[in-house]
Amino acid sequence: MSSEGSFTISLDFELFWGVRANRELEDYSEHLLGVYDAIPKMLALFNKYDIHVTWATVGFLFHETIDEIKKNQPDIFPEYENKRVDPYEYIESLNKSSYSENFTKMHVASTLISDIQKYSNQEIASHTFSHFFTYESCKNSNAFYADIKKAISFGAKKNIDLTSLVFPRNQIEKKSIDVLKKTSIESYRGNPKHWAYCEGDKPSKSFFLRLYRLFDTYINLSGHHTSRPLVEENLVELKASMMLRPYFSKLSYLEFLKMRRIKKAMKHAAQKGENFHLWWHPHNFGVNQKENLKNLEALLKYFQELKSSYKIRSLTMKEMVQHVHNN
Repeated sequence: MSSEGSFTISLDFELFWGVRANRELEDYSEHLLGVYDAIPKMLALFNKYDIHVTWATVGFLFHETIDEIKKNQPDIFPEYENKRVDPYEYIESLNKSSYSENFTKMHVASTLISDIQKYSNQEIASHTFSHFFTYESCKNSNAFYADIKKAISFGAKKNIDLTSLVFPRNQIEKKSIDVLKKTSIESYRGNPKHWAYCEGDKPSKSFFLRLYRLFDTYINLSGHHTSRPLVEENLVELKASMMLRPYFSKLSYLEFLKMRRIKKAMKHAAQKGENFHLWWHPHNFGVNQKENLKNLEALLKYFQELKSSYKIRSLTMKEMVQHVHNN
């Protein structure tokens, strides 16, 4: 890879499927429904500043109705030991009496996906078909492979070529990577090479680890986490750098530290010819939209400043793979 720096944004687009295991729908509905207002605004900003973005999308969201999800399921179910995380048992429990317009909008998002596709330089990628939990024990060992195959095939039916993947909750292990090598997936978002982030979001995540990550959001405890792509056989690992944490009113006085932390890492990537990989969930912008969008625009403006001073480009995950193969 050349010495040219790069800036990648990948978004974990999941709606209720991403939070269902630890939140009640009614408690989080404002965040989820707010996505329908936030995504068009994000797209407008990405277009304004010519930012290339990867939207890692849960396969369930490609559907138009919940009944369509029920009719379109993989050949093998995971059958998790922890029933709380099993989306198929949840789907089976739903009945049409609960299918209000807002309820449906929190589970499927074909209209939003169509909106994303209208913009250039926006990649639709996979976040697995069912928001698959690879750290959870499940009865069927081939369920993850079946899930990825279903995501790819259903994407193809929608004329979307899924070649990049983000693991739900950044739960990455070798056997899952080996599964990807058997598919047409060309890249995945890896975790930073640091003890506080390398294992992603473990179910047993300690209070100390949560506290460390919180402080690290504002003060550089763990480093910039810029990186270069890692190639193994036919698969490229594009490590994450940082999550853009959403605005939190109780810590609003620390926002300037959060922004400074991210900007310094972006500059480091530009200077060192490495990749800075920023990520978050669209539902993080579902509330406090004014503040979150203000922060986002500030980062995109800063990228333009770096672009004029250094060799740095905005690249999707798919474009990063192409860049690897061309250099």
